[in-house]
Amino acid sequence: HCKGETVRKFIHNLQQILPLVHNTHLPAFIFALALLGFYLCGNIAEQSMLTLHAAFFLLNVTSAGILIYFNRRKPVLYLLVICLSYLLINHFKKLYSLDYLSSPAYLNLCFFAPLNLGLFYFWPDRRLLSRHTVYWLLVIFAEYALAEYLTRRSDALVLNLSADTINLNSLSMGLFAAVCLASFVRMVLTGSIMDSALFWCNLNVFAGFYYSSSPTALTIFFCAAAATACSAVIKNIYYMTYTDPLTGLASRNAYLKQARSFPLKYSLGIVCIDNYDHLRQVFGRRGINALTRMITMRLQDTETENPIYRYSEDEFVIIFKNEDKKESFERLENIRRAVASAEFMLGKRQKGLKLTVSCCVSEKKRSDDNSIEVLIRTRKALQKAYQFTQNVTSKA
Repeated sequence: HCKGETVRKFIHNLQQILPLVHNTHLPAFIFALALLGFYLCGNIAEQSMLTLHAAFFLLNVTSAGILIYFNRRKPVLYLLVICLSYLLINHFKKLYSLDYLSSPAYLNLCFFAPLNLGLFYFWPDRRLLSRHTVYWLLVIFAEYALAEYLTRRSDALVLNLSADTINLNSLSMGLFAAVCLASFVRMVLTGSIMDSALFWCNLNVFAGFYYSSSPTALTIFFCAAAATACSAVIKNIYYMTYTDPLTGLASRNAYLKQARSFPLKYSLGIVCIDNYDHLRQVFGRRGINALTRMITMRLQDTETENPIYRYSEDEFVIIFKNEDKKESFERLENIRRAVASAEFMLGKRQKGLKLTVSCCVSEKKRSDDNSIEVLIRTRKALQKAYQFTQNVTSKA
């Protein structure tokens, strides 16, 4: 028993680490490529610089267009801050020449940029088209309006005490370091696609500011940040389309997409959480989400061979490939017993909750045109069983 528990903990920890590694290798590769490009290439040709300039803006426009289309707000304003920083640094370099490092305009930018990057790194990923987005957009414009006002008065929020050695003052160095450290901790804790990518974006932007006196470094690192963000946006949208964000299981869209590749012989099982609406009323959204995640873990511990889909809020679909209804029934019965025998600890409750699920299975028939017909037949049988009892496994 102890050995089995140790193996289970090891597998659980490994499952927590693998998504982090998987979501980090491409952003880390882009950052390493930017470093190598800067240190090995030196000053690149003008035509290459123009290409990177165009790529920077094209990548940001692509990312923003995708986010607007799917109505996701993270990281729209984060990308806006990067674009403004890149444009303003180039503008200040043309305006002040080599003296831009000590100019109030650049010093104010070095103060606001890391603050905004940190703010929008931790910004929740919700709908983009909302009044809150407008409010934060106004905050950004107000910040840069304040910076412009201070610049006209030749005032800066910080003093550059070391312009002869680096391109960032001490306070801005500390702010960038704090943002990178906080984003690293967040990346380790969540391991999500966007958090991982934006951590490496922070490093790229930090390096761009640090080496801003070099046109090559400025362009390469900011272009790398844009490429990292764009790849993360595409990957995250795809993940959210085919993966349930709460449980990490494949979603309904994934089921509909993969249904075409199901084998000729399979059985379809449905696992439904009993009294789901009542549980949501009693424990609220956070509570029911926590309970759903715990039930999902129990499902994954019991059924390790076949794909599990979260088809709806209270409903899971399992495809038992190359198995008949009898074999699949036994597997579902094991799942039902595993959930019924468990105690689910929620919040600060000292006593565990007892939850149940009801299951139903149906085998694909030759007369079925597709998996939807199998699903509908299974669901009807489950609803019929619900009229009499719960915490039961039935056949359709």
